[in-house]
Amino acid sequence: MSPDRLRASDTDRERVLRVLRDAATDGRIDLEEFEERSSLAQEALTLGELPGITADLLPAERQPIRLDPQPLVGLFGNAERRGRWVAYPGEYAVAVLGRVDVDMREALLMHSHHRMTVTAVLGRVEIDVPEGVEVRLTGWSFLGRRTTTARRSDVSDPPVLEIGGFSLFGVVRVRAPRRRRFLGWRRGTSRRGIGS
Repeated sequence: MSPDRLRASDTDRERVLRVLRDAATDGRIDLEEFEERSSLAQEALTLGELPGITADLLPAERQPIRLDPQPLVGLFGNAERRGRWVAYPGEYAVAVLGRVDVDMREALLMHSHHRMTVTAVLGRVEIDVPEGVEVRLTGWSFLGRRTTTARRSDVSDPPVLEIGGFSLFGVVRVRAPRRRRFLGWRRGTSRRGIGS
């Protein structure tokens, strides 16, 4: 199924409404336009109906819902992807003499087994994942590092993030939240993020 046909959640609609409220507060849209766009957001059934509502209010990298399948490239600079975005199968993240930050804690996976190709050449790629995701690092490194702090998931059939590619004098690091322990027992915490 195409990502733009996926059902939108109340949280997705609220993200768009928050941007509209900010735009109305600072005068980028008037009250009439705010009401019109708010109605569109509240009536939206699919993710594809939401991005156009705020497209002219924020730059692409700050949009509340992102459906763009573009590769993430940090070429002699920085690039990042955060917030609510659809993670397409076979995505690319490349850092060449630059840095790339990928926050997957609120990403929506198209499949429970998600594959990414991540390459760092004299650069750095940092990927944040939510608790409960199983991370598999493949690929190779030459005078570089590919590491993860993610542990084996306690879930019987966890979502899997498989990261291929290579590191040439570069660093690829996957970070997971630290597990909290209290007197030897894990505290009960609600899980959110990929796929939710």
